[in-house]
Amino acid sequence: MSHTSPSLELSQPPLLAKELLRAAVARRPSRPGEVPRLDVRVKGFTPDARQLARYREVCGFPEDGYLPLPFPQVLATSLHLTLLNHPAFPYRLLGMVHVRNHIQQHHRLHAGARLSVHAWVEGQREARQGRELDLHTVVESDGAQVWSAVTTMLRRLPGMGERPREAGRPPSTDEAQVFANSRPASWSVPENAGRRYARASGDYNPIHLYGFTARPFGFPRAIVHGMWTVGRCVAEMGEAAEAPALTLSSEFRRPLLLPSRVIFQTAPQPEGAVAYRVMAEDGQLHLLGRLSPGASPAR
Repeated sequence: MSHTSPSLELSQPPLLAKELLRAAVARRPSRPGEVPRLDVRVKGFTPDARQLARYREVCGFPEDGYLPLPFPQVLATSLHLTLLNHPAFPYRLLGMVHVRNHIQQHHRLHAGARLSVHAWVEGQREARQGRELDLHTVVESDGAQVWSAVTTMLRRLPGMGERPREAGRPPSTDEAQVFANSRPASWSVPENAGRRYARASGDYNPIHLYGFTARPFGFPRAIVHGMWTVGRCVAEMGEAAEAPALTLSSEFRRPLLLPSRVIFQTAPQPEGAVAYRVMAEDGQLHLLGRLSPGASPAR
């Protein structure tokens, strides 16, 4: 076997639905295995205007000529699935859980910009419920890095802690103090939110579509995509999310069942940052995050 790390170069992002179908028929062990360096690149493409319009509509972003801060994550998702479907990747894709996301934007991207996307995965680490691994994404335009992200996934392994859907513990005292003076906003998340976001993102994972397609995976009803929740939060933050350089960190605590009523809150932080969270009406936490001005220097 060659010791060169597997690397794919594509002319367009792969179809996400095709990657999900590949995942559905894959047979992989549930035991730990080594995660080698795997790379995939797409060079010189322009985001589809219809997909962008659907994304704006379902998340609540205005038509302003720019890509919303989280939108490149949508473009990268099919590349992530390509990596996780790779024969050299040791686990099945279905059953992996998105637990954290960290985005850095170096400047705003025009909607018609030509982009190149590079995604890779390498290595893993032990976590309470199994193994965590990081999917790295870099977006370039005109030869310069303009956006990057680290997408942290959990591969739950037998006998290692609670199920992720049971992990929505109540907010800590510190979190409660951060949001103590925040004015809560009530959102109604409709039953079809997962299907609407699937149409915008291409992510037709069955856990997001209908109750009967989610139940085989252990959910009583469909759950909304975590990145829809992030997108909806960013859209609500308005001008704070329209600065040229931004850092967005999100932690997914508990899946959001559909339909649901939830509470959205923001709280100002030092140096112009904004903390945000989405909670169930019973106080259980779905999402905790932070939007900060500025980004680390591009590599």
